[in-house]
Amino acid sequence: MTVLLVAGCSPRAQGQQEEKPAEIVRPPAVAGGFYPGSPTALSAMIKSLLEGVPDETISGEILAAVAPHAGYRYSGKVAAHTHKFIVKADFDTAVIIGHDCHIPGTVALICPVDYYQTPLGKVAVDREMVAKMVKFHPGITTETSIHGREHTVEVQLPFFQFFKKQCKIVPVLFGNPTVENCRILADAIGSAAGDKKVFVLASTDMSHYPSYETARRIDQKTLKVIPSLDVEKLFAHLNELEVREKIPNLRTSMCARGGVGTAIFFARARGGNRARVLCYANSGDVPGGDKSRVVGYGSVVIVREGNAGSATEE
Repeated sequence: MTVLLVAGCSPRAQGQQEEKPAEIVRPPAVAGGFYPGSPTALSAMIKSLLEGVPDETISGEILAAVAPHAGYRYSGKVAAHTHKFIVKADFDTAVIIGHDCHIPGTVALICPVDYYQTPLGKVAVDREMVAKMVKFHPGITTETSIHGREHTVEVQLPFFQFFKKQCKIVPVLFGNPTVENCRILADAIGSAAGDKKVFVLASTDMSHYPSYETARRIDQKTLKVIPSLDVEKLFAHLNELEVREKIPNLRTSMCARGGVGTAIFFARARGGNRARVLCYANSGDVPGGDKSRVVGYGSVVIVREGNAGSATEE
C-alpha cells in the first residue's frame, strides 16, 4: 500500500479566490487485518480490551511509554494496559516511534503527511514539529513509501481515537538503532517541542520466534533491565541475548529498540526517574496460539515522581 498523496488544486481562473492546498492523507494499511476495518467493530474490540485492564493509579507525571504493535488478537490486551494510562497524560503531541529500519547513517524516518486515517477518522500530524526535527539533524529525514505500508505507528492510533484524545502525532520509524542515534532523536524531539507538551510512545514487540517458555524467560529479563533507565545497559543486554546466548529461533529480542532507547532518553531529560512494567504476555497466551514459535509483548510507562532532576544517581 502506498501513501495517498491528494493531488494539488488546478490553477485558479482569473479573479477566482485562491484555493487551499489539498490535504495529504495516509490511508490505513492494516485495517481489516491487524484490527477490525469496521468503525463499530473496532470500537467494540477496543472497549472489550480496555475492560480487561484493572483500574490502577500511578503516582507522578507520565512522560513516555512502551506498547506492542502486533494484531489486536495477539497484543491488544497488553497494548490496552499502556493506553489506559496514556489517556491520563497531558500532552499536545505524541511522537510515536515504530520499527527499526537498520539503515546506516539514518537516525529516523518521519512521514510528512497531514493526516493518518483509520476507520475511526483522521489523526493530524504535527507538521511544525516534523519540520523542526528534520532541520535539527541531517540523519533525520522524511519518507512516505515505507510508512505507507507500515503498521507499527498505525495500530496505536485507534486507541487514541477511542479515548478522543485531542492531540497531534509525529509518526517515526527508527533508522539505525544505536545508543547515540537514540540520544540524537530524543534531543531533536525536545528541541522541536518548544513550549508544547510532548509525549513519546515506543511501539515495539519483544522477542521474536523462540518457544513460549524461552520467550517468557528472556523477555522477563529485558523487563527487569528497562526500569534501570540506562540505554547502554539495555542495548548491551539485548545484544547479549541475540549474539552470545545463541537462543534457538530468536530473530530479535526487541524489534524497535531505537524507539525504546529514545523514550528513555527523552523521559530522563525531563526528570523521568521510574519505569513501571504494567503487563506482559506473548502470542502463545492467545487461545490456539502456537507455543513453539511466539512473539513477546510488554507494556511499560516511564514517569517523573517527586521533584527529581535525573533518572539515576550518578
